[in-house]
Amino acid sequence: MNVIIYVVILLVAISVFGLFLLWSIFIIDSIVRGHDLATSRRATKALFKIISEHKTAKNFYDLGCAHGEVACRIKKKFPTLCVDAIDNNSVRIFFAKIRAFLFRQNIKFLRKDIFEMNLNDADIIYTYLWYDVMPPLEEKLQKELKQGAIVITNTSNFPTWEPIQKIVTYPKVSKTPNFETLFVYQKDNQL
Repeated sequence: MNVIIYVVILLVAISVFGLFLLWSIFIIDSIVRGHDLATSRRATKALFKIISEHKTAKNFYDLGCAHGEVACRIKKKFPTLCVDAIDNNSVRIFFAKIRAFLFRQNIKFLRKDIFEMNLNDADIIYTYLWYDVMPPLEEKLQKELKQGAIVITNTSNFPTWEPIQKIVTYPKVSKTPNFETLFVYQKDNQL
C-alpha cells in the first residue's frame, strides 16, 4: 500500500514539475523573443464574419501564428477549412501543436519563415505582424497569390495595397493608430 502512495506522489510531483517547466519555457520565450501579438475576441468575431462571406474558401493561412490561438478558433468555427499556421519560433509552434492536440483539431503548424512559404494555394490569409514586416510581405503576396485571394491584416497595414474593407473592432481612442483594425485586401489582376 505504501509503495502505491509513493508512486502516486512521485507521478504527481513529476507532472507538477513538467507543467512548471513548460510554463517557464513559455515565459522565457516571451521575455527573450518578445511577446506575440494576440488577436482579441472582437477581432476574431470580425474575422469569422469575413471568412463566412467567402464560402468557396478552402485554404486558410495564419502567418505568424504564435501559440496557435487564432488558428484553433478558426478551425473550430470552420471545421472543413484547411488551416495552416506558420511561425518561425520553435517554442511557439510546440505550444500551438499541444493546443491543437488537446482540442483535437487537425491544423498543420509549421516552424518556418513566412517568406520561404509558397502561398499560391491560399484562399484566405490572416496576419498580425509588426509594421516593418509589411512592405516585404506585401511584395511577396502580390507576386504569389492567386486572383481573388483574401488577405486580412490586424492593426498594421500594407504600404501601397489599398484595402477593400476596413473594420474597426476596437473603437476606443488608442495611442496606436489602427489598433485592432482589420484591413481586408483582395488580390486582383490590376496589381
